[in-house]
Amino acid sequence: MDRPESHQVDEELFAKESRVVKKVGDRNVRVYNLPQRSIRFIKDLVTTLVEEQWRYLLTVFVASYVVSWTLFGVLWYVLSYAHGDLEVDPETGGPLSTGVPRCVDGVFSFLDFLIFSMETQISTGYGAKVPTEECPETFGLLTIQLIVGLVIDGSVLGVVYAKMVRPPQKISEMKFSQRSVICQRDGKLCFVFRICDRKWQHAIETKVSAVLLEPRRTAEGELIEKQETYLPLENDGRLILLWPVTVCHVIDRTSPLYEVSAADLMERKMEIVITITGGTMTTGQINQARTSYLPSEIYWGYRFCDIVEYDSRKQSYVAVNERMHDLEEVETPLCSARQMDVLLRKLRRDASASGVGVQSQPYVLPETDQHNTDANGDTSSSK
Repeated sequence: MDRPESHQVDEELFAKESRVVKKVGDRNVRVYNLPQRSIRFIKDLVTTLVEEQWRYLLTVFVASYVVSWTLFGVLWYVLSYAHGDLEVDPETGGPLSTGVPRCVDGVFSFLDFLIFSMETQISTGYGAKVPTEECPETFGLLTIQLIVGLVIDGSVLGVVYAKMVRPPQKISEMKFSQRSVICQRDGKLCFVFRICDRKWQHAIETKVSAVLLEPRRTAEGELIEKQETYLPLENDGRLILLWPVTVCHVIDRTSPLYEVSAADLMERKMEIVITITGGTMTTGQINQARTSYLPSEIYWGYRFCDIVEYDSRKQSYVAVNERMHDLEEVETPLCSARQMDVLLRKLRRDASASGVGVQSQPYVLPETDQHNTDANGDTSSSK
């Protein structure tokens, strides 16, 4: 669907609008002057490694192996040096310990000890270089190096597996419609958005929630920067995502949007954060995707196009994913849900007095009433 001319919004406007959650689901929050911030990352090293980029993760693992090989190579060198295995005959230039049992056979230089250290940690057996029972200390050092090697191997496997099975960084981009709408359903104004889970990453216990973030000043004068108010969703937000579905919040007396009209919407400094939580069918891992909608991303008087149809040739339902964001314009009152209820009650009273029945659902305000309701707003560009 081509974007309506009345809704041609400059992308720079979106960039200037403040939002807590970005469209891709990332938090737009930075914490400064956090005490011991570096130490916190080190204490939670596993989470830090999982969240790091692959090149930094692989660099850390390669460095851990190289450091451990070098460290134990130095320790094996010191052990042999203390035992006198590295003493050299000044006349012949050969080792004095020839024919004498050594701590490690077949090594005569630091490079030999480094190679021996690598063989000890990553191989299943020895070649020409082998530890002997001449030095009791070799047993303790050998045991420690084997344990360190197992710890490093286990850490590599665990972190790499956790990083591979975690959801992608941009998981939210493929889940939610780019825009949300406000339209009528059964005579009630509703806030509606669309969700699609093509890879079934939230197939188990799927739960959707919507939270309105808006500044509020208390009776005592305290300013709450982002007051959180949950928007009740149909079916308590529990969905079966067999295909792209629309999620609806009915704007009734309990809704924080009850007194918001099309003109008021553009003046409100609010943000609606949408969250979907569920587990994958493959691993059972719980995933969460988020996005948010600003007033400029809420289209008033539009609804989502139907993109699901039954294909008799394929004997299955077909969802056209390319049309997931398509909208169509519908007649919708530009007044708030509260004003709409007042007008409906008035019409019912007038009809009751005159003995004429009134069909209240669906109800569309006359064109004159819409313009009176939105006298200060542009009806062609309201969302």
